[in-house]
Amino acid sequence: MFWKIVINDFKRKKAITLTVFILMSMAVVLGGSAITIVANLMQSMADLKEQAVPADIAQMHAGAYSQADIDAFTARQQQHIAAQETMVLLPVEPANVGYGEGKTLAGTIQDIFFVVQNKKFDFLLDLSNEKLAVKQGEVAVPIHFMVEHDLHIGDTLTVTTEGYTRTFTISDYVRDYEMNAAIASSKRFVVNQADFDAMLEKQSGELEYIIEFRLTEGGSAQAVQTAYIESGLPSNGPTVTSMVFMLFNAMSDATIAMVVVLIGALLIVIAALSIKLTFLATMDEDLREIGVMKAMGLSKKDIKNVYLTKYRVMSLAAGLLGYGLSFGAVQLFSGNMRLFLSSELNGSLKYLLSLIAPIFVYLMIILYCKKVLRSIDSISAVQALRLESVDAREGRRNRFPLMRNTYLNTKIYLALRDVALRFRLYRLLLVIFVVSTFIVILPLNVYNTMNSPDFSTYMGIGKSDMRIDLRKTSTIDYDFQRLQEKLSSDPDIARYAAYITCYYQIQNAEGSWDYVSLETGDFSAFPLHYLEGRAPVGSGEIALSYANAAADGLNKQIGDEVVVKVNGSDTTLKVSGIYQDITNGGKTAKADTSLGLNEDAILWYIVNIDVLPHINVSEKMEYYESTYPTAQVNDIREYTRQTLGNLIDQMGVVVIGGGAVAILIVVLITALFLKMLLSKDMSQIAIMRSVGMNCRHIRDHYMTGTIAILVLGIIAGVVASHYLGSMIVSMAMASMGIARIELIEVAWQTWLICPLILMVVVGFTVSVSCNATIDDDISVVLRS
Repeated sequence: MFWKIVINDFKRKKAITLTVFILMSMAVVLGGSAITIVANLMQSMADLKEQAVPADIAQMHAGAYSQADIDAFTARQQQHIAAQETMVLLPVEPANVGYGEGKTLAGTIQDIFFVVQNKKFDFLLDLSNEKLAVKQGEVAVPIHFMVEHDLHIGDTLTVTTEGYTRTFTISDYVRDYEMNAAIASSKRFVVNQADFDAMLEKQSGELEYIIEFRLTEGGSAQAVQTAYIESGLPSNGPTVTSMVFMLFNAMSDATIAMVVVLIGALLIVIAALSIKLTFLATMDEDLREIGVMKAMGLSKKDIKNVYLTKYRVMSLAAGLLGYGLSFGAVQLFSGNMRLFLSSELNGSLKYLLSLIAPIFVYLMIILYCKKVLRSIDSISAVQALRLESVDAREGRRNRFPLMRNTYLNTKIYLALRDVALRFRLYRLLLVIFVVSTFIVILPLNVYNTMNSPDFSTYMGIGKSDMRIDLRKTSTIDYDFQRLQEKLSSDPDIARYAAYITCYYQIQNAEGSWDYVSLETGDFSAFPLHYLEGRAPVGSGEIALSYANAAADGLNKQIGDEVVVKVNGSDTTLKVSGIYQDITNGGKTAKADTSLGLNEDAILWYIVNIDVLPHINVSEKMEYYESTYPTAQVNDIREYTRQTLGNLIDQMGVVVIGGGAVAILIVVLITALFLKMLLSKDMSQIAIMRSVGMNCRHIRDHYMTGTIAILVLGIIAGVVASHYLGSMIVSMAMASMGIARIELIEVAWQTWLICPLILMVVVGFTVSVSCNATIDDDISVVLRS
């Protein structure tokens, strides 16, 4: 009997059943895909790490070094060090690497190094995660350049330096655990040993090295780093640990995963609310049937089982469908993961973890069913046969009488009065509108923030029209001086400021010395946004990045003193400000020009430029690119795009996907709510029509009330996405060096386009839903 009742109920309520089924399936799809993304990320990171065997400690160094001293140090630290490897990095200017028809890699913000495959660990892999074996005359290019410059296997790459020209054939792509991410400022091209030796003979720039260590099972990274510095070994560069490599690799996909997880969680909340809404509608429609079943002597448990059986079947079917579809949906977001981390994501872990979503949705539905069904217990058979709805026993106070209305149109006033009197009913729709708006606006704000020139302030860079980078060459000092002279005489330039970045030794909380990339210059010209304090002014002040000032870094606050070695002398500086920076592992510092330079440890020169309002920035960039071919000239937007890689593009996919999901939710929930509301008001609608009100007047009544709730929901959703969204994103990005991010809202998108789309969608849904009900024969309703 139960199955016959359930099947008949499915047939009788196709629209409601389909709506709830879709919402359940969507909740499982989003929840399952979010879990699958996390599982894939865990698996792909583990697989890449297992095959690449990355260093636990990597010391970057530029300048002379003695391998014998490093070998002796390794022997003394056998308790902590399992293996040591030194990789020679041969720097090549991007403008000297050509491809295609006269194109070069000029304009990239990446440092380009040619290397050979390591022998012990830190292996450079192909797209199958196998160790690269490059033949003579061939080159394997980093995935980053494959994506940025559309390089294909079989294409040629020509390297031209002083006295050396060689054309290589691209044989493979490099999957590099340590330098994969766009935020890592260096990339390694792999060539054969014979080709590398030939290039080495002709090299004119300064070689760089990565002095790497693999630790034993119980080895201490901190003990090795301290001993290394105390031994006076080569350390003209930053020290990077395995944790930083992991964060760099995971940053892009982890950010997307967190956004999808958030949307999935919000969708599950919406599904829960929709189930409650569905039950309210179902109970009102079936109230007389419930009365008949009670009159026939069916127990409360039997009556509840009729509904529980139906929703058990629906939730199981939605869970199976959503579980299967989630693996297809995840393909939209895991392209970056398959390319940069692992091409094969076939582990069993994701299949097991993804079962959490359908199981959770199933349990939630059954719990809600049982909770809502409690309202039937207190209704007798007679009441069920006489009442129009479950809550019809609740009296209404005669609030907001029409005679007091002196401002609004009567029809609008009656619609708003109805919303106010039945706000307990409408608040469910309000919450869903708030959450749907949040799903649309938050990813859009994150996308706009990442795509904005203002995002440079979270990268330790002041906002400007142009940025010119000069990397280390034999003529870098001359080029830097000539560039400043040209800028000072260029009438199109509104202002400019030059900055020089060097490695300095800085005393840490334990009293030992670490290396930090410290930028000197005038930071009042292109100011940063500081979490605390202000820019360093004059001698004796320093600003630290958030990661540097944190407890696991230098553990400093505003006003604390920091000791820095400048040309061998200790200089005490006071911390004037703390800013945010996701570059260089998040650990950087800034000081005024008066600090002085470590001439032997200069990394690069940077010039920030603002042009006059009427000047075309693109044309000015082309001029300086042609005048200084070794310089990297970018606008800040392009610099940000290159640093973040394809994270911005992936976030764009999330924006479109989130918007589509939100619109579908709004359509389904609005239709479901109107069906429930019109079912409750059927007698009232019939009376209204019998006294002369036409269908348009009645439709406008419900349209006004629903749009009023939508407007409140949009306002609340936008405000929540601004404040709550900023807090969520800041928490997610704290480990990357951003402690507090202010999301950028584009007013015409946030307050015009998105609300307008939602209003059109809701208005159309209300119109269609009302037409299907209001046009029924009123005599049938009145006779009943």
